[in-house]
Amino acid sequence: MDAKPIFGIEDTHRILHRFEADIHGSSEGLGWSSAFASVQRERPYDGKLHALSDSLMVLHRGGPVDITYTVDGRSVERHIPRGGVFFLPAGHECDVLLHAALDSTHIYLRSDLFEDAEQPRSLIGGLAPMLGEKDAVLEHLAAAIGDTITGHLPASSLFADPIARAIANRFIALNYHQRPAEAGKHPQVLNVRQMQRVRDYVEVHLAGDIRLDALAALCGRSTEYFVRLFKATTGVSPYQYVLNLRIERAKALLADEAHSIADVALQCGFSHQEHLTRMFRRFTGVTPGRYRRSH
Repeated sequence: MDAKPIFGIEDTHRILHRFEADIHGSSEGLGWSSAFASVQRERPYDGKLHALSDSLMVLHRGGPVDITYTVDGRSVERHIPRGGVFFLPAGHECDVLLHAALDSTHIYLRSDLFEDAEQPRSLIGGLAPMLGEKDAVLEHLAAAIGDTITGHLPASSLFADPIARAIANRFIALNYHQRPAEAGKHPQVLNVRQMQRVRDYVEVHLAGDIRLDALAALCGRSTEYFVRLFKATTGVSPYQYVLNLRIERAKALLADEAHSIADVALQCGFSHQEHLTRMFRRFTGVTPGRYRRSH
């Protein structure tokens, strides 16, 4: 079997070199094949990230910082806190205007990391860009990658490759949407009664912590098998499904001005008002306050 090609700087956007970032370390020369990573302090810049055959994740190690993104012809301004994550899937392009200096970790991920474990197909087409959302799992995984190239952890490909795969799996779990053309390829799905149990449970516990193993137990399935069946049935992950219901509940509560936006956030299972605002805008394109005023 031929060895996989090395993932080098020439396979990236090279945006850090174009805008003279102060690079503290990178995986160049380490022999990595699944990922390319770098740790740096970025200078303010205005540039284009062209579509590549691989995906890019950026972890904000500093912040907050203001960034203007232009994706699919739509301009979005974000005030991104420390720990925020930017994700540009393969095949997408994005204009980026960084308004201030930023400490960051860039991680490029080979497309084969996003292949379906059950059948020979790529899941890249079902992934959408993420523009500064926080996720503790991604933050810890990216920090581990960063530590490998700044000397705190082993820097071998044998150590880094499983972390890169875990990052790809996390993105799939967070925001993979099954495309319509893929429907019907999975003969095994959850039945109507099982789905009703899940929905009833989620709606009752929407304000609290909803655990994946609890949902799987409702259907008499292992957690891993439940996730596969759930995606085959609904086209989205359980995480995405719960978020959808939380946003729908938030819309209903926002119609009653007796509820403050902070109260709406807690009643819908969001940790605080900022969390609700970030997710609500991601799903609807507007903030909860603007949604309330327009309805």
